[in-house]
Amino acid sequence: MTTMLLQILRRCLPTLLLLGGASALLLITDRAKSARSQPAIAILQQTSSTVLDDAVAGMIAGLAEKGFEDGKTVTIRRFNAVGDMAQGNAIAREIVGGPYDLVLTSSTPSLQQVATANSHGRLKHVFAAVADPFSAGIGADRADPLVHPPWLVGYGSLAPVDFTFGVAQRLNPRLKLVGVAHNNSESNSRRFMDLARASCKRRGIELLEVPVENSSGVIEAVQSTISRGAEAIFCPGDTTVISAIDSVISTAAKAGIPVFTVNPGKPARGTLFDVGFNFLEVGLVAGRLAGDILSGTDPATVPVRETAREIPPYLTLNVAAKGVDRGVWRVPEEIASQARWYVDEQGAHERKEAVLAGPFDEPAE
Repeated sequence: MTTMLLQILRRCLPTLLLLGGASALLLITDRAKSARSQPAIAILQQTSSTVLDDAVAGMIAGLAEKGFEDGKTVTIRRFNAVGDMAQGNAIAREIVGGPYDLVLTSSTPSLQQVATANSHGRLKHVFAAVADPFSAGIGADRADPLVHPPWLVGYGSLAPVDFTFGVAQRLNPRLKLVGVAHNNSESNSRRFMDLARASCKRRGIELLEVPVENSSGVIEAVQSTISRGAEAIFCPGDTTVISAIDSVISTAAKAGIPVFTVNPGKPARGTLFDVGFNFLEVGLVAGRLAGDILSGTDPATVPVRETAREIPPYLTLNVAAKGVDRGVWRVPEEIASQARWYVDEQGAHERKEAVLAGPFDEPAE
């Protein structure tokens, strides 16, 4: 009997030590949190891009507005998965196991990675720069925005897809073939593509789709659609594709066709037009919310919100974009007058008074 007991203990000892070590680490981490004189925040973004970088900058500014200034009243550590999903998952686990009071995420993949690692709600979590949190598999309910994990809340930023294709047709009424690369493993990309397919079906446009698994395949995918006759390239809210946006623009320009997106970035980067949100403002509202939660607001009482209800989308228009046939793509004055950023041969001009006229809701099927 004693021999059998010893054998059982030997088999179970590694597991017991592992569990004991994990428990000790969490205990040490929690004690470190309680001993700090100021809160600590982690911020994770999936990759470096104008959209995600702007969202993070806005988050930090929003926190500061609420009295949480990095290095003074709070400690902020930034993380970047550089487009690597496995690395993003590893960072998410590191954050959840670390000495943080709250985590902010910028991008849908980063939201999902932290939500998975934080499934027991050890950290409070605020997200932004997410196209559609209700289809991201995080427990949010589109029918009732107050239904979500009690430690997890934030903002969805679903840019108006049908409106965007409507602008494309206003600029080129004969538009029939649009190329698009997309990563089907991203829930945000799947949502945008569903809307793009529905819009194009209504508008008599054929989408030339090519799926990609990572950013290294984006240019080949775009070239494939061009060889099939694409008259323009559409970039959806897809982290993989947007990370390669400069190469997409240059590839399309060489073929003499324009690029349009639902991800406004640097106004003069070379897209013909973009419809979407100012992600500095998107990050700002998320940072303010994070500040309120650090001050005592219960995230369970806050609904998951749509950015468009607080921040209207805007239009960037570049009439100097390279590779655009001006005889085919013409800009009506009523469209030009609505552009917040208007780019011509003299440079980029911001017109803060310009308002993009909706409606922005996606038409019912």
